[in-house]
Amino acid sequence: MRPVNCIMGGFTVFIGLLISHPEPNFLSFIQKSVNIFLIIAGFLIFFLVTGGTNTINDYYDYEIDKINRPNRPIPRGDITLKQSILYYFLLNIMAMILAIIVGFITVNGILIALIVLFFEFIGFFYAWKAKASGFPGNIMVGIASAVGFPFAALFTNKIQEIPSIIWYIFIATAIFQTSREFVKGMQDVKGDQQFKIKTIANQFGYKIATIFMVIFSSIGAILFTLIIIFFESSIFCVIFIIIADIIVVNANILLISDFVDPKKQSTSSLLLKIAGAILILAFLFRYFL
Repeated sequence: MRPVNCIMGGFTVFIGLLISHPEPNFLSFIQKSVNIFLIIAGFLIFFLVTGGTNTINDYYDYEIDKINRPNRPIPRGDITLKQSILYYFLLNIMAMILAIIVGFITVNGILIALIVLFFEFIGFFYAWKAKASGFPGNIMVGIASAVGFPFAALFTNKIQEIPSIIWYIFIATAIFQTSREFVKGMQDVKGDQQFKIKTIANQFGYKIATIFMVIFSSIGAILFTLIIIFFESSIFCVIFIIIADIIVVNANILLISDFVDPKKQSTSSLLLKIAGAILILAFLFRYFL
């Protein structure tokens, strides 16, 4: 399920509501009990859909993970393939029930449930077919990681009324999160070669994958940094964005220094994950400090 990824995804929904709600401030927004429910339900919907996607991905990756990631629950024997399918359906059904309830009490009605159903399908399609396509699958992961921002904005806004900063953050996050997929492809080359997975690293080598990672992570970091210039930000938000930028630079330098070293690949991937978490914290501080 990878709960850390699920939690980070859930926070994108929370931040999306922080930015897009129509009340004068967040304190006035949470004075209404229905809005507290929306925060909790939105977080849980994204948490559950992400968990379901990770579960079905592990189901289809069972043979590859026996080579690349033998410590994951299925190859390790903690959960059977049949149990993982049941778990996948359970997570998606719970997410859909919450989405239907949210739709009933928000301005976009059935659209909320349809969006969740669409991304549940995308999660399944990615694990079933798209992941093996390489670059298109990487882009799908990046978009899915960022969709929580505009999704949450739909709780309180018609789609044409979603604030421009939401779309800006969505694009920046999608690009940044895609960068980490290139490193993960480098880490998984051994198993991917046997199963003909078309990652950038598997098709074109570690050097090209490193170039893709550096380009995407740098563009994402630059876009986040420009938020300081184009949108009002607190000093704490600025500090956290700068810290994230420094981590991204270090991740890039580390991977460039020896892109075939598995330890440096792993550390670089971890640094990008930390930078992504810090960027989420930056937007929390933007509104609370």
